[in-house]
Amino acid sequence: MSENTNGQDIVIVGWGLAGTALAWELYFLGKSFSVKDSLENHSTRVAAGLVNPVVFKRLTKSWNADVLMPSAADFYSRVEQVLEIKLLSRKSIFRVFASVEESNNWASKEGDDRFSSYLKSPSKEQLPALSTVQFPHGIGEVKTIGNLDTIKFLEASKDFFLEKGVQFDSGFFLEEELNPTKTYIFAEGYGLRKNPFFNYLPLNLTHGETLLIETQELNFDATLNKNMFVMQVAPTVYKAGATYNWELTEPVTTEAAKNELIERLESFTTFEYKILEHKAGIRPTVIDRKPLLGVHPAQKNAFVFNGLGTKGVMIAPYYAGHLLDHILKGEALEREVDIQRFEHYYLPNRK
Repeated sequence: MSENTNGQDIVIVGWGLAGTALAWELYFLGKSFSVKDSLENHSTRVAAGLVNPVVFKRLTKSWNADVLMPSAADFYSRVEQVLEIKLLSRKSIFRVFASVEESNNWASKEGDDRFSSYLKSPSKEQLPALSTVQFPHGIGEVKTIGNLDTIKFLEASKDFFLEKGVQFDSGFFLEEELNPTKTYIFAEGYGLRKNPFFNYLPLNLTHGETLLIETQELNFDATLNKNMFVMQVAPTVYKAGATYNWELTEPVTTEAAKNELIERLESFTTFEYKILEHKAGIRPTVIDRKPLLGVHPAQKNAFVFNGLGTKGVMIAPYYAGHLLDHILKGEALEREVDIQRFEHYYLPNRK
């Protein structure tokens, strides 16, 4: 890979979804970089990896979905071609309606040109596979690119870049370690809270837990959604989740969350199952639900790419490229994602 046009090597700090997306965008641009993996636990490792262009609660399109969806589809397809492996399921999401009102709202939106590319009614051929799922008010299908195998994405990408000679180191950066000839992009997920440069940003920690279950009674290769997702990951194995907790600050599993997931699952399904695994992670979310991109107010070779939240798989590709256009080409950042919107949180006496 060639040297950067600005004469500086780029150091990616963090190897979750955000850091890996940055690495691929740099690779596609032919730019050199190294990686500092600051955390062992990533929300990416427990996430469903869903690419969902719809907000079910209000039945609206996700923020910037019409831009983010094609960008994500193109990005992951390019990565798949390079790695010669499958990362995307390319399967739909099936929404189990909670009420007649939701069913009627869906029908009206399905006929709206603004939503027709995402919403549809499932075919009759698909319904027999849902014999152990209760949907008295009906069910709708979200057309999407499916879900990303996030663990495979992280691990296969790392193996690929190691073979290309990219340097990977572990540990956390201290201030004195910042080399003025390098450009640092901090993509550490919830580790940003301990970052000496960007800990002033209002990043919330959203704890979440998932279950891995096995059942012989559900043969459905897409994703179900009703107050949770149930996503097939193998012929008889499904991931189910997730919970939301704003008090826990470490990725630990709890019996309360496990019981909550079981109660939700059994509220609309009748199949017998066995729990194989119980996992927890911390999602980095922002108060305005927009990602955090930009340069530190004083440390001009320190940048941040964080706060991707629950829509991270859809958001990461486009905004990784957007941030690199800003760093390498001097293009302006979109105001709604630029961390300058939180500059009033920054105190000059902070690092």
